[in-house]
Amino acid sequence: MLTDLVRCTVLAEDLRQVEALMATLEARSVVGLAGAANTSDGEEMFRITAIKNRFDESYDDNKSGGYRDLSLNVEVGWTIKDGAVFFENVQDWNALECQHHICEIQVHLRSSNVKMVSGRLHARYVELRNQFNG
Repeated sequence: MLTDLVRCTVLAEDLRQVEALMATLEARSVVGLAGAANTSDGEEMFRITAIKNRFDESYDDNKSGGYRDLSLNVEVGWTIKDGAVFFENVQDWNALECQHHICEIQVHLRSSNVKMVSGRLHARYVELRNQFNG
């Protein structure tokens, strides 16, 4: 199943900013596939469906050539009214018969991102990706 046709990258200056961003995302979301909600204030705009924390000290970065990030898959729900797209609160998805999509949010440290984009790692990623695209 395709899950990240829409992706964004957030650049953080340090791990404190990563933690602050994660706290904000958790506060605005429902966590889990089955919809087990946080304490709801009706403002949850997406559902977190997966998290990979490659910043964790226990993560073996030999698997990724030293690459580290935080990656979240989030499900969003939307409706179309009068030709315009409206993102809806999770609590309203069923009642509004929303369309759904899974998006990826990648969080990088700015210092690591500069090295990755300007270095050989990103070029190698593009080569490998293009092999799959035929």
